[in-house]
Amino acid sequence: MPYATTDDGVELFYEEEGEGETLVFVHEFAGDYRSWEPQIRFFSRRYRCVVYNARGYPPSDVPEDGTLYSQDRARLDILAVINHCGVDKAHVCGLSMGGFATLHFGLHHPDRALSLVVGPGFWLRR
Repeated sequence: MPYATTDDGVELFYEEEGEGETLVFVHEFAGDYRSWEPQIRFFSRRYRCVVYNARGYPPSDVPEDGTLYSQDRARLDILAVINHCGVDKAHVCGLSMGGFATLHFGLHHPDRALSLVVGPGFWLRR
């Protein structure tokens, strides 16, 4: 099984399919990498599709330390996957929990994003 290692040592399981510009999919709270299977089948005809399991979702590592889970960690995990893929920039698509991580990734790393697709499922307090 392929894994990308984060800067804090967590191993993230990922799969990739296709060739072309890299398109990273970030799953929702109640799903995992398999949630994106229909999209991978379609987009892998033109893109290098990368899908991974977030920390806490086996077969990725499940850290026991609660401080290792945060929005900062989630956006840094996206960065770790992109770095592991060896590309400077990627399209990033996230849904619900993954959408929030994608939004944070774009805000903190605009130079690493070709585009963002931020799916609903969260709200922001004023």
